[in-house]
Amino acid sequence: MSAAVLDRPPAREAGRATLEGAIVRAWEGLTAHHGVSCLVCGGHMAPRYGASGVAPVGGRCADCGSTLG
Repeated sequence: MSAAVLDRPPAREAGRATLEGAIVRAWEGLTAHHGVSCLVCGGHMAPRYGASGVAPVGGRCADCGSTLG
């Protein structure tokens, strides 16, 4: 793949889900202290908290162990 192709933003089509959109929705749910569907297996991904314990720093799937954040 050429560098020119990599520099272009991904094509978006109306009404179609994008990976970026799925990640943004998952991150928004996690930062609102809600569980979300895992992007890998569809299982339950719960917020994961840092040392302060106040704000989520990501999420971890209870089913497959995938992390986001």
